[in-house]
Amino acid sequence: MVGEERAREVVEAAITACRSDAAEAVLRCEVDNLTRFANSEIHQNTSVVAATLYVRAVCGTREGWATTNQLTAEAAQETAARAVEIAMVQPENPDFPGLAGPATYEEADGYDEDTASLSSRERAALVQEIVASADTHQLIASGALRTRVTGTAIANSEGVRAWMQGSDSAISTVIMTGYDADAGSGYAEAASRSVSDLDVRSIGERAVEKCLSSVNPGSLEPGEYEAVLEPAAVVDCMNTLAYMGINGISFIEGRSYASGRIGSKVTSDMVTIEDNWHDPGLLPLPFDLEGVPRRPVMLIERGVASGMIFDRFSAKKAETESTGHALVGGGLRGGYPLHLVMSPGESSLEEMVAGTKRGIYVTRFNYTNVVHPIKTILTGMTRDGTYLIEDGRIVRPLRNLRFTDSILDGIFANIVAMSRDTELLPVAGGRGIYRAPAIKTAKLNFIGTTA
Repeated sequence: MVGEERAREVVEAAITACRSDAAEAVLRCEVDNLTRFANSEIHQNTSVVAATLYVRAVCGTREGWATTNQLTAEAAQETAARAVEIAMVQPENPDFPGLAGPATYEEADGYDEDTASLSSRERAALVQEIVASADTHQLIASGALRTRVTGTAIANSEGVRAWMQGSDSAISTVIMTGYDADAGSGYAEAASRSVSDLDVRSIGERAVEKCLSSVNPGSLEPGEYEAVLEPAAVVDCMNTLAYMGINGISFIEGRSYASGRIGSKVTSDMVTIEDNWHDPGLLPLPFDLEGVPRRPVMLIERGVASGMIFDRFSAKKAETESTGHALVGGGLRGGYPLHLVMSPGESSLEEMVAGTKRGIYVTRFNYTNVVHPIKTILTGMTRDGTYLIEDGRIVRPLRNLRFTDSILDGIFANIVAMSRDTELLPVAGGRGIYRAPAIKTAKLNFIGTTA
């Protein structure tokens, strides 16, 4: 892992070598440790040590990006030269806002030594707790345990200097009775900046319970049903919503759910979603990858669209200020939310089930895909624990169901209850951690049964 001193040296060398009007360098480094298991045996242990240097050269209002994974002085010089060459063949961009100026950043404690130092043997011991729970019932355990340390250094010719080191961990497991069509399967997962906060044994026991209760699933006719969604399914919706328009450029260009709707009601009054790196369970990063201080942004407050995130480019076009949500490399202008939090309610999973006349209990979604970004329509399937609820009780397991519905105008607009407890869950692709409660929606459109 590249430490702070070396990281700062690398970005300084890069901007010094950049023969342009202005320059920026971002170094992203990580040690990513992964233990994967299948058929109740560990089959892969990896430790990937990686670092990527991004250099942005600015020539007038033209900009060029170049990257390298070599951190020598020669590599920094070559990358800086390539960035200048790329910038020189770009057209002038009157919307280019210039580079960020120096700023003061809040203190953030995102690093946990126990997570950083956890050995492969210790990861195996944690995995064994899940396997042991499955073995007790002669079940098959699969899944993964991940621990990671990340470092981010930024420097630019305008005076920005920033450094942050963090850690995070995540565990997920699928427990199965077998592989036939009537087999049971159960899922559980959790995430934390500190591996010691992961209750691995409880995760295994939850997945085992789901597995045993989902054997011999039955079918159900398509239609609109009440649905109780566990936090994993809610986080899937939140992550998809992020792609659908929590982005300054999408907002400006009318491609976001919030375009033209700020101040308008977009969900149930029970929904409040913000991007807030201060949440104590998330992986904090007090600045974005342009070196702008990251601000909490209320996106939906009590059902009303109330805000949007911006990087410097989209902020200039919107005639506002950056909220500190830029990514690196120029690939996703407008920003991206890394710290989504949905506020809790006043109910519990048990109470939500008890108040359901006839509905469907969903553990998680799978293979969700965007159908219509502006209308926030997605489609996908349930998986690893889908049940029929009748008269306030879970009465039998169901085969996985395909659904197609709008996140905001459908699922979230019809929320009638939310759990008081929330869970920290990993975001697909390892981008971070989101926080969500369980919810009950009065209407979810299920269009068919899957295998």
